[in-house]
Amino acid sequence: MSPFLRLQLVLLLGNVAFIAAWAVALTRPAGWQWIGLLLLAFFVVVRVGGMWLRARKYPDEAGRSRRAAILSTFVAALAVALWLYTALRGPA
Repeated sequence: MSPFLRLQLVLLLGNVAFIAAWAVALTRPAGWQWIGLLLLAFFVVVRVGGMWLRARKYPDEAGRSRRAAILSTFVAALAVALWLYTALRGPA
């Protein structure tokens, strides 16, 4: 299996964890704060860490992988802030 394919599958798993964190925040089962925060932390570690790992292991001359890692970090921070806002304010 290609290293890029493995990395893409891991990044997809991080996205699934983020969607699960939203589902937990909106349905609010027992212990939802801890479950949601664990899923959110997993998302950040896998998504942001995976992008920076890719940028460091496979640099390109144009710098696209580094810019993609920076953008992914910014988008993940924005997603976490939105999740926290929703979790603190409650669903609509």
